[in-house]
Amino acid sequence: SGRPGRPLVRSAPARAPLEVWKLGGASVADAPAVRRVAGLVQRHAGDLVVVVSALKGVTDGLLEGAHRSATGDVAAASAQAAAFLRRHRALVLELVPPGPDRRRLLTEADRAAREYREICRAVAALGHLSPRTSDVLVSRGERVAAAVVAATITAAGRPAVRVDALDVVSTDGHHGGAAPDIAVTRRRARKALSPLLGKGLTPIVPGFFGRAPDGTIATLGRGGTDLTATLLGRVLGASQVVLWKDVPGILTADPGHVADARLIPQLHYREAAEVAYFGAKVLHPRALIPLDGSRVRLHVRSFLDPDAAGTEVSSRRTLSRYPVKGLAIESSQALVTVAGKGMMGVPGIAARTFG
Repeated sequence: SGRPGRPLVRSAPARAPLEVWKLGGASVADAPAVRRVAGLVQRHAGDLVVVVSALKGVTDGLLEGAHRSATGDVAAASAQAAAFLRRHRALVLELVPPGPDRRRLLTEADRAAREYREICRAVAALGHLSPRTSDVLVSRGERVAAAVVAATITAAGRPAVRVDALDVVSTDGHHGGAAPDIAVTRRRARKALSPLLGKGLTPIVPGFFGRAPDGTIATLGRGGTDLTATLLGRVLGASQVVLWKDVPGILTADPGHVADARLIPQLHYREAAEVAYFGAKVLHPRALIPLDGSRVRLHVRSFLDPDAAGTEVSSRRTLSRYPVKGLAIESSQALVTVAGKGMMGVPGIAARTFG
C-alpha cells in the first residue's frame, strides 16, 4: 500500500483590486441612464467605491436660484426648488420599488427642496449670498443623487450604501473652491469605507464637497466630483479610477471644430494636465493632482459604450509617430502683435501698450 497523499489545500481566489468609479451628471441624468450605470456596477466583479455627481443640470439650477434670491427674487428660488423635487420624485418612483427605501427617498427629496426654499428666503431677506451658504444650498444635488443611485444598485442585486462625504473627504475650508486635505482624508476614508467593503457592500459617495475644519460643507469647485474620485483612488490605494462620461474618452481635438478628431488611447499625467488646462472639458486639471506620483491609473470611458477602452491616463510613457497628442482651441480670442525698432529689451513697453 502506498503512503497517503498530502491533503489538497485550495488557496482562496485572489481578491480583485479595488476600483473607484465616478458617475458624471450625464450618466445619472434620467432613469434609463441610472439603470444603465447601475447595471455596470452590478456586473463588476471586484470591490468598488462609486462617486456620484448631481443629476445633469441640477447644480447650475440650484446656483441660479440661490444667486437670484440674493437679489430678492424668491420666486426664482421657489421654482428651482419645485423643479428639483419634481425631477427627483419622478426618478425615485421609476427606479425604486415600493417599500421603505422609496418612502425614505421621497421624504429626503422633499426635505432637501423645502430646506433650499427656506434658506433662499433668508438669503433674500439679507440681500447677500455667502460662499458658505451657497455650498450648503448646492451640495444637496449630489446627496440626493447618491441616495437614489445606491437604492437603484441595491435593487439591481448588489448591496450598496450611501456614505456622507462629510465623513470621508476633508478640506481646507475654502468655500466654493476648497482644496482636499489628503492626509486627513486618508484616515477618514479608510475608517468609513474599509469596513463596508469588508462586508461586501458598495459605498456610494456624493462628489463635489467635503468637510471644512469647522465641520461645515465646503465644495471643491468645478470638476469637484472628478477630484473626489481621484482623491479617493489615491488614499484607498485603488488600482484605477474610472470616470464614466458621455464621450468616448479624450480626443485629439474638439469634434465640434475638427470633424475627424480621434480618440487618444493613452496619455501621461502631465500631458493630460496640459490638455485639460488648455480647454479639454472632459477632464478638469485639478482632478489629476492627487494622482501625481502615484501608481493609480485613470481611465476616461463612455457609459454609452462600456466595452470600449477609452483613454488611459497614467505614469506610463508611450512613444508615438505623433508627438503632439492633441490640440486645444480657445474661442473668441484675439492676438495682438506689436513690433517696432528700438523695442527689444526696453522695459515697460507691454505695460504702456496694454495698460
